[in-house]
Amino acid sequence: MAVVSGSVALLAGTIDSFSDVFSSIAVWAGLKIAKKKPTERFPYGYYKAETFALLTVSLILVASSILIMLESFQKFFEVYVISFSGIALVVAALSAIIYYLLAKYKGRVGRQIGSQALISEGLHSMIDVYTSVLVFVGVFLGVLGFQVGEALIGFMMGAYVLARGLWFGKDAVLVLMDVSPSPQRVKEMKEIAESVHGVKGTHDIRLRKSGPVFFGEMHVELQEGLSLERAHVISEDVETRIKKHFKDLELVTVHVGLAHRKKTRMAIPIMEDNGLDSSLSLHFGSAPYFAFIEVEEGQIVSLNVKENGGARLSHKKGIQAANLLVEEKVDVVLAGSLGEGPFHVLGDNLIQIYYLPKSVEIREAIRLLNQNLLDKMVSPIEKHEEDKIE
Repeated sequence: MAVVSGSVALLAGTIDSFSDVFSSIAVWAGLKIAKKKPTERFPYGYYKAETFALLTVSLILVASSILIMLESFQKFFEVYVISFSGIALVVAALSAIIYYLLAKYKGRVGRQIGSQALISEGLHSMIDVYTSVLVFVGVFLGVLGFQVGEALIGFMMGAYVLARGLWFGKDAVLVLMDVSPSPQRVKEMKEIAESVHGVKGTHDIRLRKSGPVFFGEMHVELQEGLSLERAHVISEDVETRIKKHFKDLELVTVHVGLAHRKKTRMAIPIMEDNGLDSSLSLHFGSAPYFAFIEVEEGQIVSLNVKENGGARLSHKKGIQAANLLVEEKVDVVLAGSLGEGPFHVLGDNLIQIYYLPKSVEIREAIRLLNQNLLDKMVSPIEKHEEDKIE
């Protein structure tokens, strides 16, 4: 009808309407292809098929908009009559009415089912209502003999189609170039990862969009001294939490590294409060005191002693003592013996435990640790070797 009537405004509106159809078909076709399972040749799947389709639509829209604007520009200098003017006006009016009803329907259904995407589509259809009204005004001006007004509206519609085409093209090109999504997503990924117990920091967080989904990778810094098994569990926990938060995240690769502490906070069960000359207590739960030492680059920078309230208990002394060390946020414990309960409390809180084979003073215990002469305690030791000898 737009071609037969000779109305450039109606032609522009028709092309704008077809752009919606083309983009919907492109999205549908892209999603259809994107559902194909990854293959050896396409290990990341076919998700970018949708992006290529969108780029094709963009090129069509840009080419069409240029033709519309050229045609409108020529109309500025021509005298012409719109054929079938009555039908052209009816078509323009019906277009506006249909888009209005469609917008209301999409909005209502979207609110009923809680679909933000459908609500957004309803808002987009309202924009089509406004453009259809503009087309109707253009055709009406042409019928009244104001061809310049009709040509101007046609030119404006051509510019609008051009803007849409360039917008689609920009999004498609950015996706194909693996542009990073919004910084907010990166910030949220960082916060989620660093909320996992054992993660000391994150860096090099990268995201890229591929069609309707995202792929990501990140480096997490874990506490020193963790076993490979424990590090693997923590990295899986990070991955699970991030994928649960971002439903459109297809894959996130978590690279694990160790965070090097500048300061280490350690705890040693002791018999008396004599500062660095205090002697190690071989009985963890029954130790009268605990010494808390801050060590930086092998040097002691602070020391404070706290009484072990659990020593006065009749049972679960070790559990109470372990909970005290957790509250004090220690990184390392030096002990001569450790029951199964406190061993697991400390281990679950990623506190490293080193075995002291004999009772020594705090100063000597730290020297042995700094020189890597102490072994890690890999299982509970209920009785110390000196107790066995007795």
